[in-house]
Amino acid sequence: MHEGSVYDWFQRRPLLVDVPLAVVLALITSAPFTGSLPGYWALLGLPILLLVVRRTRPALAFAAVSVALALRTIPVHDVLPGDLAFLPAIYSLAAYEPRRARRLAGLGVAAVGSVMAGVLFTSTDGAPNNGPAVLTTVACATAALSAWMLGDLKHTRLQRLADLRERAERVERERERELQLAAQEERAAIAREMHDVVAHALSVIVVQADGAAYAAERSPEDTRAQSVAALKTIGATARDALSETRRLVGVLRDPTTGAELAPAGGLEQLGELVERVRAAGVSVRVRDGLGVVSAPVAPVPGSVVPEVALPEVVPGTVVPVGVGLAAYRLVQEGLTNVIKHAGPGAAASVVLEGGPDGLRVTVSDNGMGDAAPDDGRGHGLPGMRERVAVHGGVLTAGPRPGGGWEVSATLPTMDGSRGTTTLWTTQEDDR
Repeated sequence: MHEGSVYDWFQRRPLLVDVPLAVVLALITSAPFTGSLPGYWALLGLPILLLVVRRTRPALAFAAVSVALALRTIPVHDVLPGDLAFLPAIYSLAAYEPRRARRLAGLGVAAVGSVMAGVLFTSTDGAPNNGPAVLTTVACATAALSAWMLGDLKHTRLQRLADLRERAERVERERERELQLAAQEERAAIAREMHDVVAHALSVIVVQADGAAYAAERSPEDTRAQSVAALKTIGATARDALSETRRLVGVLRDPTTGAELAPAGGLEQLGELVERVRAAGVSVRVRDGLGVVSAPVAPVPGSVVPEVALPEVVPGTVVPVGVGLAAYRLVQEGLTNVIKHAGPGAAASVVLEGGPDGLRVTVSDNGMGDAAPDDGRGHGLPGMRERVAVHGGVLTAGPRPGGGWEVSATLPTMDGSRGTTTLWTTQEDDR
């Protein structure tokens, strides 16, 4: 049995201590009066029994004991064993009474009682005996003060324990709140991922479906190959979107699958994204200064977690995974907006540039620009701003002076303290 276990066991069962203590002190106090003063013993013994509630109602127990001991001095002016009941009463008052005024009032009662005891218990034929009276008063006051101080120490200890418990509970509540906020932020990020995946895929599907339907209606024989290609694109895009949606919804349903939170998409997948948009009938020109669109890097064979060689922004500075994902989503959202809002025959331009200030991504078109219809229910631009803000970047979006729309973002990829490096030369890609 470890140290303190017996004490803790009794602390959890206070009545096992308080009931025997109250009964024994009540019997000791009332015993001298059972024969000489019938009924007086009950008047004294019953208040002493209130020591049973000395922890929960300390002021009541102290008042009852004080009154009982004061009444017992009326018939008998001698020290009796039952007078010891005052010590646990004043100890409990100091230890368990929350109001400081009542605890200090107990000291006042003890002082008055000590003086009365010194006078009554040492008087001879009604005349006080000064020497013994002083000694008795000091002895009674010392005993009462010692019991009160022990109770006050216990009160301080209990208060500290209560403070520590409250602090621990507050820390636990704050921790739970932080976990909830983190979960909400993660779910918001997943919601943005779902928006990017589904909105882009559905935009491509709508364009391809309209094109296939038009081709089938106008000239089935001449445009059959175009219809088949469009329908194949619809199927592939829908399957990709469904797979991504299932993955993200699976994360929302099962919070234990932390591995599912790994970023989906990146700069190495921009080539596939551009080809899907081109297949939807939008002309896309890419100017890539990072060498990632035309030649995606394959995973290292045999690795447990695929390791992808990241493109460089400036020599010796690679694009972090998070920044690459943000850039990919910016291009995806920008091209999706071209499909949805730029209008028929619009062409898009994607520019990737690296420099000392980080990675710059620009998506523009020559479409309808500010005149494009908008139902006001989209979340594309707010989502892009959030992504860029997370990485400490800057995003601008608006109509171009010559017509069309442009979205441009700069994503920092390194500390400014590392100095400046010559910007990479961009390469033209007119595929």
